[in-house]
Amino acid sequence: MDDTLVTVRSCNWLHEAEFVKSVLAAEGIEADIPDEHTMGVQPLYGAAIGGVRVRVCQEDFARATEALAAVLEKPVQDPPQH
Repeated sequence: MDDTLVTVRSCNWLHEAEFVKSVLAAEGIEADIPDEHTMGVQPLYGAAIGGVRVRVCQEDFARATEALAAVLEKPVQDPPQH
């Protein structure tokens, strides 16, 4: 088993990274936010450090990418008209 962590998403803000992590957790994919504490103390450092990284095991990368695409890249739909 390969324990190498790879970045699956980079976010501008910590709350966005936490949302991404929760989407992955719902799919049974363990995720890590290595910059979580830095961003919690200095939220404006995000741009300087290249964004808030969300990492997963390399073997979960393809599944994580699919899970995030299904949730994050859906077009916004108008609510049904009654």
